[in-house]
This record gives sequence, structure tokens and C-alpha cells, in this order.
Amino acid sequence: MTTEVVVRGHAPLREGDCRVIAEAGANHNNSVEKAIEMSERAAEAGAWAIKFQLYRAGTLTVPESPKYWTDPFGTKSQYEAFQLSDKMPYEDWRHVADACRDLGIAFFATPFDFPAVDALEALDVPVYKLASADITHRKLIESVAATGKPLLLSTGAATLDEIDRAIEWSGLGPEKLVLLACTLTYPTPDPDANFARIETLRSRYAPYLIGTSDHTLGPEGALLTAALGGVCIEKHYTISPDAPDIPDHAMSVTPEQLKVMVDTAHRGATLRGSSEVAVRESEKPARAMARRSVVSAVPIPEGTVVTEAMIDYRRPGTGIPAYEYASVVGKTAVRDIPQDVTIDPEDLQ
Repeated sequence: MTTEVVVRGHAPLREGDCRVIAEAGANHNNSVEKAIEMSERAAEAGAWAIKFQLYRAGTLTVPESPKYWTDPFGTKSQYEAFQLSDKMPYEDWRHVADACRDLGIAFFATPFDFPAVDALEALDVPVYKLASADITHRKLIESVAATGKPLLLSTGAATLDEIDRAIEWSGLGPEKLVLLACTLTYPTPDPDANFARIETLRSRYAPYLIGTSDHTLGPEGALLTAALGGVCIEKHYTISPDAPDIPDHAMSVTPEQLKVMVDTAHRGATLRGSSEVAVRESEKPARAMARRSVVSAVPIPEGTVVTEAMIDYRRPGTGIPAYEYASVVGKTAVRDIPQDVTIDPEDLQ
């Protein structure tokens, strides 16, 4: 039976579909109104979900933690950078969650501290995401798993042993946990994208479902994810690519690109289709008409013993298959066989 992760109130995550998650992160710039507008535009683009990030600089990093990215905003530490985007009170997310409910788009978030988990539980989110950097944060993994909600777990910069350990800590089975292939580089250079990891994770962790958290530039990752069997793709998303303070804006897709991703993910999943090697319904006419049959190369009078020189192999394939020529050679014609016709078994003795 195919694994399916049920997300309350929304289409499930499952093999054969690839859902697009608009990763809004902190691109709301501390504005409820902007977060709602982002949700509206994501819903219009057909995204399955919109996801935000809930954190406080003081619970995420020490004051002097070095940055691992560059941006033009003048901050000298992670603490200073995250302070720019941690001003929205957790209780204000109620307005965004309500708007998403009305829009029919799944609303959830990545919690980076325990109060954020509590806030998201108060909003009764249907699913959680944990960031790659927290794959070693056992207590946070256990806290989210204890909610009983499905969890998307990013695996950027992680070893297989670290992924194994995180799965064990979560205690979640394949009906509750989805692993996301990810490269923890913002933005990810194409040579480091390695979408082929989807295949490795699908093989090693079956029947767990696999998706991607994609940090490459542009929408093309949706096609690769879907074609390789990923069930979802999370992509940084903004409605203001030139907005200040948050470096994610510059590497995020726009609503227009998000729509391309939705369409591409759907088509990619359809193109991937089934791995079963079998005759498809649409192939049946070609199978019959484009293959070759044993045909008469010359007129063959009744009573003639058929030789190999008297036959040829031509379309359509509705007669004796070409590979069964030996069943014709040496047989006697029981009626006159005209030239250039498929030979029927009843023509021969």
C-alpha cells in the first residue's frame, strides 16, 4: 500500500503528487497585513501551503554568533540579523491562520523555540516543519513530534547517521514524517543541488515519503523533485524581491514563478507516472499497427510449400508476428495467398 501522510483539511502528501509549499519564512517583514497578502497571492498561484518561520533572536542565537551568509543590511551577527525579523507577536499569527483557512491554503510554520511550538498548537496548525539546522536539536524534535501532527524534516548538511538519529528521536512512522532533501546554502549553487539525493533517501528510508527544501534560484527544482518521486517542494517565496532587512527576499520566487512551480510540479508528477513496465492504453494502436507481421513477398499459389524467400516482414503487426517466421517456412498454402498481404495461420497447413 502506498504511504500517505494525511494533513487535516488539505490534500494529503502521497506518491504520484508533488505539492508546492510557499516558504514565506520571515519575508513578511513583521507585518500581519503583508503575511496575509503573501498568503492570498500564494493561494492564487495554486500553492498547497504557505509556511512561515517563528523565532526570537534571543532563543535562537547568542549575541555574538557569526553569520554564515552575506547581505547588504549591515548586521554583524546572526543575533542582529534575526532581530530585524522577530518583532511580530506570536499571538498575531491568529489573523494569518484565519485568512489562510478562508483561502483554503494550508498554514503552518517552522518553530525555532518551544514557545513557538506552543503558539502553533494554539493555532491548531495541521502540520509542522523543522529546519535542517535543528536536525540535532533532540528536544525540539521531540516537542514537535509530541503534538501528534505530521512533521516535515529538512536534512540539509546532515549525514545519514544524523538523519537516522533524528527519525529515532521523533518516534514518528511513515504516516507522520516526511524527509526533505536539502542543501543548506543560500542560494544553492547548481552543482550542489544534488536532487538525485531524493532517490537515495527514497531507497534508504522507504516507506517514508521524501520531498525537497529547495534553495536553488528559479522554479526548475519543481520538475526535478516531481520527476524523481518527491511528494512536495518547499521554496522561498516573496511578493517583494527588493524588500529590505531579510536576505531571503533576493533568492525567493515571486508569485508568478510560484505559479510556474505549481504547474511544473503537477506535470512532472504526471510525466513520472508509474514505474511498472507494461503496455499503456495509449500505446495499443501503435503496438498493433507499427509492429511487423510475416507477409507474402510474392504470390503463393495453393499447395505451395512456403520458403523464406517468399516472405517478408512488414507493418501492420496484426498478423503472424515477425519473430514467428519459423512457423510459416516449410508449411503448405491451403489457398492462394496474394502478394503483399499478411499471412494468416489459417492460410497454411
